Amino acid sequence: MEQDLGMPAKPRTGPGTFQGRGRSRGCRWKRELPNACGADSARAGLPNFPRALFLILQLRTGAEPPPVPAMPTETERCIESLLAVFQRYAGREGDSCTLSKREFRAFMDTELAAFTKNQKDPGVVDRMMKKLDMNSDGQLDFQEFLNLIGGIAVACHDSLIVKAPKP
Repeated sequence: MEQDLGMPAKPRTGPGTFQGRGRSRGCRWKRELPNACGADSARAGLPNFPRALFLILQLRTGAEPPPVPAMPTETERCIESLLAVFQRYAGREGDSCTLSKREFRAFMDTELAAFTKNQKDPGVVDRMMKKLDMNSDGQLDFQEFLNLIGGIAVACHDSLIVKAPKP
């Protein structure tokens, strides 16, 4: 019997999904954003996030970006953190746009240590990777990584709602 890991079922693939986008473009955002925005060393080498977000919108739509806000919003900071964490582990063993099995293990052991240390089954992280690896290439791209983060966020949200006192 497979243990419920708090992850969503495998999402559908096809039009309207992000399946495989990062690999097919060769991490275009990593090549173009630092050149266009300038790196911010205080943020692990990531470009200035608000300017980078607007550059992405401009690249996709061809529209002129609106004026950049002085401070990033809380949501922009969260996205920036997810990008930074992914990049901290991706590319240690080759492709800098994906997490290998060993890189994923390092991420889990460091960033989600409470989860991995409390597992009685040593194969749980391997099974998680296999379940997250939608295209079965043995690596996790950023979209597949986000499926894990989203699943954990949903599990935490559900747990908080269930445990929240009713008024």
